[in-house]
Amino acid sequence: MAQKKENIDKFFEYLARLFPNAECELQFNSGFELLVAVILSAQCTDRQVNKVTDVLFKKFNKPEDFAKMKQEELEKLIYSIGFYHNKAKNIIKMSNQLLADYNGHLPTEAREMEKLAGVGRKTANVVSSVLYDAKEFAVDTHVFRVLNRIGFVKENTPEKTEKAFVKKYPKYVNHQSHLRIVLFGRYYCMARNPKCDGCEMKEVCKFYKEHKNE
Repeated sequence: MAQKKENIDKFFEYLARLFPNAECELQFNSGFELLVAVILSAQCTDRQVNKVTDVLFKKFNKPEDFAKMKQEELEKLIYSIGFYHNKAKNIIKMSNQLLADYNGHLPTEAREMEKLAGVGRKTANVVSSVLYDAKEFAVDTHVFRVLNRIGFVKENTPEKTEKAFVKKYPKYVNHQSHLRIVLFGRYYCMARNPKCDGCEMKEVCKFYKEHKNE
């Protein structure tokens, strides 16, 4: 049975106390740097991405810098990040697209941003909400797990989860709400060994009810 709507308010009140000043953990100094960082972050921790971009962005931080790079050169710079072959290829292609089609500027609309190489729906939603405060809701692995685990939605894909959440809880379709769910999933409601005992949502959590006697 789906969660009662009053529980979503309780949930976000709880998250606001846990993370009163939630901020994106990726480090960036421009919209373009954020886009590159989010592309790099797929299947990789923000901590590792920050280690790489701390060096990378000191020398390469504009579309013009990446557009003229050889893929092998960029691969060497991001080697410690998973899927570095495809990520290097996409970042170079994306940079050339920005220069050719957008005068070197990021599109402001998430769905327009998706036309860029390496930019899927989640990435576009994250970047547009961070940079432009767009009413988009990004569903990464943490958001997908938390929302379905507690029972606020009951979906089997990130896309369906996004659609269901936006429809049911439009009040919370914003960057701060997304960030807080990500942090909750990263540090409390982990995939393995979630910290259920101290969680204020456990009495209404579908996952806890199903596993509390294990």
